[in-house]
Amino acid sequence: MPSLLSLFSLLLAVLASVSVLSTTALYFYPLVLNCSYPNPSAPFRLLTLADPQLEGNTAIYSKRYASSPRWISQLRSFRKSLDLWGNDLYLAHIYRTLHTTIPNLTSRFSFLPQGLVHPTHVVVLGDLIGSQWINDEEFASRGTRFWNTVFPSAQRLPERALSERNRIPGVVVDKIPWPNTLINVVGNHDIGYSGDIRPDLIKRFEDTYGPVNYAFSIPFPSFEQETAPDDGDDGAKKKNKKNVTITPSLRMINLNSLNIDSPARDYDIQMQTYDFMNSLFGESGVWDGTVGTVLLTHVPLHKPEGVCVDPPMEKYYEEKYGSLLKEQNHISQGASEMLLGELFGVRRVGEEKVPRGKEMGIILTGHDHEGCDVVHWHADVEKTGEDGVKKVEKGWKSGKWGRKGEEGMVGKDDIWIREVTVRSMMGDFGGNAGLTTAEFDRETMSWKFQYSTCPVGTQHIWWTVHIVDFITLVFGVSYGLIVLIANRMDSAGEKSKANGAAKTKKEQ
Repeated sequence: MPSLLSLFSLLLAVLASVSVLSTTALYFYPLVLNCSYPNPSAPFRLLTLADPQLEGNTAIYSKRYASSPRWISQLRSFRKSLDLWGNDLYLAHIYRTLHTTIPNLTSRFSFLPQGLVHPTHVVVLGDLIGSQWINDEEFASRGTRFWNTVFPSAQRLPERALSERNRIPGVVVDKIPWPNTLINVVGNHDIGYSGDIRPDLIKRFEDTYGPVNYAFSIPFPSFEQETAPDDGDDGAKKKNKKNVTITPSLRMINLNSLNIDSPARDYDIQMQTYDFMNSLFGESGVWDGTVGTVLLTHVPLHKPEGVCVDPPMEKYYEEKYGSLLKEQNHISQGASEMLLGELFGVRRVGEEKVPRGKEMGIILTGHDHEGCDVVHWHADVEKTGEDGVKKVEKGWKSGKWGRKGEEGMVGKDDIWIREVTVRSMMGDFGGNAGLTTAEFDRETMSWKFQYSTCPVGTQHIWWTVHIVDFITLVFGVSYGLIVLIANRMDSAGEKSKANGAAKTKKEQ
C-alpha cells in the first residue's frame, strides 16, 4: 500500500502542476501573450470577430455516416455532438475572456498589463452559422446557441432602432449599450451569395441577428482650433485669426456585400442594398478628415492575386439556372472601386477637394478564413484605352499592408484606407480575435486607425487543458479514496493488534 500511495502521490503532483499551469495560461491567455489594443486609451475600441460558423444537425447526422453500421454511425454522431458542444464553449471562451474577464482584471489591478481594456463596440463579421440551406427549425436552434451559449452576455440591436433610411438616429445611438450589443454582419453562410438570396433567408436572419444594412455616426468631444490667417487680395497674409469648433465623428457602416454583384436571384433585394449604398453616397460628408469611415462587411474588396491567400474568383450557376452568381472570393473590381471612391470622397466630391496624404477610414471584412492585411490608395495608374494607347490617370491600387512604406507604394500625397480581413475565430484558425482602435489626431486633422490580433490557439488546446483538468480531478478523488481506505485498514490493523494484545494479557 505505501508504494501505491507514493505512486499516486507523485502522479497527482505532476498532474496538478500541469493542470494549474495550463488552465491559468488558457484562462488568462491575453495576459500571457501580452495582447493589447494598439492604443488602449483610444475613444473607439472595437472587439473584432469573424466567421464563427456554428454547425448543427447537418454535421451530427451527416449523410457520409449513413453507409456505416448503426453502432459506428451513432458513435460518430455522439462524437460530433460532443465536438459541437465543446466548440460553442471554445468560442464563448474567446468572447468572454477578451470582452469581460481580462478587462475586469486590468481595471481592478493596476500592476497587470493595461493594454486589454473594455471594448466600446463589438462586431462579428459574418458567417455566424455554417450553412444558409438549413431549415427554419435548425436555423432557430443555432440562433439560440449563438445568443445563449457563445455570446450569453450580449444582445442584438434593439428592434425599431432604425429610421426609414436604415440609419440609427443620434438620440437612439446614445441610448444603446454598445459594449454589450453585437454588430452582426451578414455572411454567405447566413443567406447565400447574390444568386441564392431569397426574401425568407433575409427575414429569418434579421429576425434573429439584426438588420443586414444600416449605418450610424458616433460623435466625439468637440474642441476649438485656431485657423491659419487667410491670404489677402494682394497675396499678403491677413493678421486676423479665428477659432472654429471641430467635432470629430466616426461613420459606422454595416453593409450587405453579398448581393452587390450580379446576376442576382432577387432584383428587389439587390436594389435594397443599392438604395442603401446610394443613400450613403449622397450624404453630405465632411472631407477635411474629421469624419472617419468604418466599413464593416463580409466579402473583401478586390485586390490583385498574390496579395491575400484567396485570389479574385467568381463562379456562376449554369446557364439553365440563369447564370446567377454562385460564389466569389472578392467583390468585383468595379464595385470595389465604386465603394472606395464614393465612401471615402474621391468620386463624391472630386479628388481636388479631398485632403491629400490622409487616412480616410478602415475596412473590416471576413470570408477569407486565413486573414489578410491590405492598403488601398489613390494614385497614378497606367491604363490602356480602347484604342490601345496607354495613359496615366488616377485610380485605386492595392498592396500588402506591411509594404506600405516601401518605394512605389503609398505616396505622401495619396489618400489611403486600410482593409483588414480578420482571421477566423474558428479553432482550426487559432481562435483569432482582432483589436481595432481609432483616435483623432488634432495635429494632422485626421483619424488614425490601428489593428492587432489575439489568438487563443487551436481548439485542441482548449480540449487538452480541460481533459487534463478532468483527469487530475479523477486522480485526486482516487487518491483521496486510497488514503481513506489505507487509513481505515491501518486503523483496523491497530485495533486488531490491540485486541489481540489485550486478549493475550487476559489469558496470562
